[in-house]
Amino acid sequence: MNWPNHAAYAFVVTIDVDGDLPLLAKHPGNVERMKSRSAGLYGPEVGVPRLLRVMSDLGIVAHWFTPGEIARRYPRMIREVHESGQRIGVHGDRHLDFGRLDFSEQVEEIVAGRAAIQEIIGQEPQGFRTPAGEWAPGFPEAMDRAGFTWSSSLASDELPFPLTGSGLIEVPFRYELEDQQYLAYNLDPPFPPGLSRITPLESVADNWWCEVRGAERFGTLVHLRLNAEVMGTPGRARMLHRFLAELAGRGTAWFTTGDEVAAHSRSAGADPDHPYAMFMKLAAENR
Repeated sequence: MNWPNHAAYAFVVTIDVDGDLPLLAKHPGNVERMKSRSAGLYGPEVGVPRLLRVMSDLGIVAHWFTPGEIARRYPRMIREVHESGQRIGVHGDRHLDFGRLDFSEQVEEIVAGRAAIQEIIGQEPQGFRTPAGEWAPGFPEAMDRAGFTWSSSLASDELPFPLTGSGLIEVPFRYELEDQQYLAYNLDPPFPPGLSRITPLESVADNWWCEVRGAERFGTLVHLRLNAEVMGTPGRARMLHRFLAELAGRGTAWFTTGDEVAAHSRSAGADPDHPYAMFMKLAAENR
């Protein structure tokens, strides 16, 4: 794909601000587990302000995917992120597992989350990211009808592509360009289950740089997907600042947002024969 300004590749940062909602969604009894909830609440209460300073210092506009319930709890935080020039995306309402919801409940989860955010910032977010679990058949079409223009929910490519049957563009992510796969950890309940994991930051940065050099060669999208409670610690935020500053200094990337990269892909004629179209065809034939 040809990127604006003759850039070698596109670069997008997204930050999930889930708080304690994933834990609460797993079981209602987890509401009493304040020690575990506190690990998630570190995100909106400590991680977001620190990561916002990183983005502001470097002049980078990120997309912050936030559930509606977190927006209701932390309206001042949402306003500060928005008023600093950053973008807000929808990450559900209560971060419910889509695998446990029917079609109408999935739609309500996203639409209700958008309403909560819109009430605070006065604008309707255009992009969404589904919480845990798979969406039901027809969900992208429903999001198109609801007024969304793009999704960032699938890990199936390094380039944006159309979600066949809808007007949406998918801005995909890759797990090797996240923080959670390397750094997320909780003692009780254990996360990840049965496995401790706090990777040295030097190894994380090395992996990210491998992906950047590959994107420079192949002209793809580098989508750095972060979590406020994971990347928002002092040492990790410092590593992130150094990584982003060095990356910007190379002068080879188009620093952009989910809104902009989706719009560019649509205008550039995103591949209508993407494998997602074949997947949808096969899925329909086997229902």
